[in-house]
Amino acid sequence: MPGCTQCGSCCLKYGMRLEATPLDLARWTLDGRQDILSRVGVDYDEKGEVTGGRLWINPDGSPAAECPFMYEKEGKYYCGIHEIKPEVCVAHICIKYYGNTN
Repeated sequence: MPGCTQCGSCCLKYGMRLEATPLDLARWTLDGRQDILSRVGVDYDEKGEVTGGRLWINPDGSPAAECPFMYEKEGKYYCGIHEIKPEVCVAHICIKYYGNTN
């Protein structure tokens, strides 16, 4: 099976329309990753409990146009938080190589 070519399409196209899970938020909190948490719009239920979060937001609270942790080097794109990236990113399947999985 072909692998990732690091084209950045997933982070450029979908990096701003994803949801963080409560587990993501817990991991980032326990690891002291305020750099990540500051870019998440946290969602709460009527009891005030965290239900997840919107990825990614700008410092002013507006939606980010792309993932703020992606960076480009020599024509390839890299994840700046690869070791602790959101579950939705870990589970991503690139339709460029694997086709539409619906």
